[in-house]
Amino acid sequence: MSELSRFISDLVSRAKQSRHRYLLCIESEHSWGINTALLAQAHYSDGLWLSDKAPPNVLSVSAKKAQAWLGQDCDFLTVDLHQGLALEAMAALAGTIRGGGLMVMLLPGPKDRSSDWQSPFMERFLSQLSSHRVLKIESGRDGKMCLPLLPEEPPAINDMTERCYGCLSDEQLNAVEAIRRVVTGHRRRPLVITADRGRGKSSALGIAAGILMKEKPRKILVTAPRQRNAETVFQHAANVFGLAADSSYQLQRDGSQLCFIAPDTLLAERPSADLLIVDEAAAIPAPLLQKMLSSYSRVVFASTIHGYEGTGRGFAIKFTSVLDAMTPQWRACSMTSPIRWAAGDPLERWLFETLLLDAEPACIAEPVSAADVQYQRISPLWLAERPDSLSQLFGLLVNAHYQTSPSDLKQLLDDPDLAIFVALQDELIVGCVLLSCEGGFSAELAQAICLGQRRPRGHLLAQSVAAHLGLAEAASQHCGRILRIAVHDSARKMGIGSALLAQVQDWAVNKQLDFLGTSFAASSELLPFWHSAGYVPIRLGIVKDGASGCHSLLSVLPLSDASRSWFETATCSFSLSFLAQACEQFRLLDKAVFLPLYSQCLAQTQLPQLPSTAQRQLMHFSQGGLGYDLLVGQLSLWLQHGLQSGELTAQNGIDVMLAKVIQRQSWAELQEQFGFTGRKQAEQFLRHFVGHALQNRPH
Repeated sequence: MSELSRFISDLVSRAKQSRHRYLLCIESEHSWGINTALLAQAHYSDGLWLSDKAPPNVLSVSAKKAQAWLGQDCDFLTVDLHQGLALEAMAALAGTIRGGGLMVMLLPGPKDRSSDWQSPFMERFLSQLSSHRVLKIESGRDGKMCLPLLPEEPPAINDMTERCYGCLSDEQLNAVEAIRRVVTGHRRRPLVITADRGRGKSSALGIAAGILMKEKPRKILVTAPRQRNAETVFQHAANVFGLAADSSYQLQRDGSQLCFIAPDTLLAERPSADLLIVDEAAAIPAPLLQKMLSSYSRVVFASTIHGYEGTGRGFAIKFTSVLDAMTPQWRACSMTSPIRWAAGDPLERWLFETLLLDAEPACIAEPVSAADVQYQRISPLWLAERPDSLSQLFGLLVNAHYQTSPSDLKQLLDDPDLAIFVALQDELIVGCVLLSCEGGFSAELAQAICLGQRRPRGHLLAQSVAAHLGLAEAASQHCGRILRIAVHDSARKMGIGSALLAQVQDWAVNKQLDFLGTSFAASSELLPFWHSAGYVPIRLGIVKDGASGCHSLLSVLPLSDASRSWFETATCSFSLSFLAQACEQFRLLDKAVFLPLYSQCLAQTQLPQLPSTAQRQLMHFSQGGLGYDLLVGQLSLWLQHGLQSGELTAQNGIDVMLAKVIQRQSWAELQEQFGFTGRKQAEQFLRHFVGHALQNRPH
């Protein structure tokens, strides 16, 4: 047996004995690395290659199709870096490796690396491959080979003794019992389960579902961002009955049923259920989670906290306030002990450190004082030289935006068009803004973008204004798109976010940018913030954003005379469109968002005068005469005048008037939304509103 073969054999033996997963990095010429990886794979039955050009007769998956593999397990994964680094795919597939397995990384030697390897992120990545957690085999072109030391020989691990229900850890058993109590205990006490990958969270959901179905006939619904997210749930539920799960995502047994339903279908149809299970809840928009919480009295929310596709940390923080308000007796369950591999797993720790999957904001001991906060623009090099600051910044983004992923870390360090602004107190990052410099296209390209003939990569702000509003000149100008803004939880409501935006504006003016802009989830929380900073809406997305569950609002702040020349056209266009779309595309838009946008649009509109006869007709309506259908035109114009003048904006019941008269919702929709018993009661409410407003109008 060769020295290399003996090393690999001993490594595999120690991995299986300890149930640890190891990262084996092979830095060599490509073909030698492939042969060495195949030598290691021979020790395992389930091997997978992340590669577009894997060796013959090897099970492989491309980076684009890596997501389809999730829900399955393997013992051995090869990641071929000679073809480039697919960050998201690597991080996703690493979590599918069972304890005792290996991840082999094929790394080009220094002379074979392209210029892409010289970026700040890639330099950091290479330094992480020199970590003590990585076993590196180096082989030069001269045939010389350098083997690392083997990890210490561990004692045999035997912590997989089955508990009750077939659970593999005390935490998993506790989770199963907690899920059962949601169904058998008091109503309106939802459970929130949080865990890192490999802790048996989805397995616990499936085991509990199967047990509940066995006890008595029950209907259990499972929802998740994607159907494949629920695969493990159905596998383990079927196991309880001694069955193999099929691909239908339906399980019916002994009068009970477990079935998958997509989040949008769930809320549209609201089928009855004894229990609703929401897996990977962090990836479902918060407004949808709130509707689930209000629609079902027995709910379990489960989410991965530190993950490759975004983190649930922000979800756990923000959703807590919703739960406290709606169901104050909710319960939490945290699963920290790994099941798929042993505690202290070297590969998991390396992934967390390299991709900052468990990054947290700065730990602030003293209260933040706005007077002591300093603002500055920093460079990627500044961050690269300060690992603690990089982790603080990324942790801040993770907490504020739970869709933050490893690709965002790469952009943070490598994107030359990215400007980073931070708020510092005692060298701790308490706030940040990320801005992308865009635009500057030639007049010819800008016109092609405007006509939908070209779509250059990136430059989303410049292209959106040009393509969606027909303003080609905006794409020729230079602009800054605000990608992210985040403030530490301990520093909120102190004006730090506004101060950061002021710093950005000063910098943009000095850099002679023509305008700034941002796209954000249109919500009652964010609208006032951006309005106070001077950003004016120019486009509201028709389709709700998949991540936020809200319509995306594009707002801009003109800085130069050149941008002001098209800005007036853009705002006028938005006003005309929104006023017309109010009763069709945005007929169900929440009042807290609809009212300020509609009022703003009315402020730019010349309304026709309300006929003198209308006042008398409206008075008759308020007294029970005339019907809504006969007076809808007069009601609409009267309400528009009242909103334009501000007389009716804050009136109690304005949300009902907006929903019916402006958004033209049906009587049935009005009944469901506001709890009316039927059309008669709803119309009486409108009559009372009009009568009260007419009697109390200023003279």
